[in-house]
Amino acid sequence: MFGARKERLLIIKADTLAGFVAAEPLFESIRATFPNADISLLTTQDLHRMARAAPYFDQVATPPDFANPTEKKAFAAQLKGAKFSRVFDLSGSETSKKVAAAFGPFGPKVFSVSPPAARGKKKKLEDLFPDATRLCSANGISEPARLPEFGWAVTARKDSANMQPSWFGISGPFGLLAPGADEKRRWPAEAYGQFARIATDAGVMPVLVGGKELHNFGDLVCEAAPSIVDLTGKTDHLQLAALAKDAAFFVSDCADEMNLAVAVGGAGVLIKRQGEEALAPTGRNVMTVTVKRNMSEAAAPYVWQYLNNMGLIPGREQRARAGAR
Repeated sequence: MFGARKERLLIIKADTLAGFVAAEPLFESIRATFPNADISLLTTQDLHRMARAAPYFDQVATPPDFANPTEKKAFAAQLKGAKFSRVFDLSGSETSKKVAAAFGPFGPKVFSVSPPAARGKKKKLEDLFPDATRLCSANGISEPARLPEFGWAVTARKDSANMQPSWFGISGPFGLLAPGADEKRRWPAEAYGQFARIATDAGVMPVLVGGKELHNFGDLVCEAAPSIVDLTGKTDHLQLAALAKDAAFFVSDCADEMNLAVAVGGAGVLIKRQGEEALAPTGRNVMTVTVKRNMSEAAAPYVWQYLNNMGLIPGREQRARAGAR
């Protein structure tokens, strides 16, 4: 008589940017399976703005400080009051376990992803992330077959000034340099600096992006190439998505940001050591430069030539048009 009560679902995805990007097709499948449900997402603070722009969630929240008893108690009360019927744990992390425990003994059914494939069986990027096969089967969710697509992140607040390259002092054609946080798997600062000088001489503005933990590394790159625009720690993920969409190319190593760049249609070069699991996304316009031992073996002119062979280096006419905008 009064209609069915709307089902309330909770998705937990509180890990990394790369993990969030990989889960995007599954977010869509969950929404398609439960079109009338009220779906909440629990994610990290740095992913909060991007998650709010996604078309799959009705509410987005972040976990509390579980070491703070007051915050933990308030969070548990909110969880119980929300009356979720199911919880989809897409992280399989310690945070997920703490959230599940906060529900108490009479909480909703929690469906968790399976651990990633064993180390020796990882053949492609998708194998590095948890497996949702059982979770999907138990809930009638169609397993997504498509690759991550973040077009919605590019159009979100696209008219805002801080979503434009000019907001960051970028003009004309530019390329993104995205070093990773892992020093052992990262292309050296000297190599990024040399590449930046090559790009500048060719009329392409080099733009360095990454988390705030790369500030010191960014300083080293800037010393080698003063012309670079250093945005380490200065963009959120929505801004990065917009920049990646407009960039002529990207150069990266083990950075999570590379996954977002390709998910908005970006193309470029990934540098990695032989045998490492930092693989390029399949089905994308990404070339991999593989070194045998040291990351410094990938010479900057060689990486530039790779990009040129891919047709990603703007020609003189393209640079002139971009500079006139």
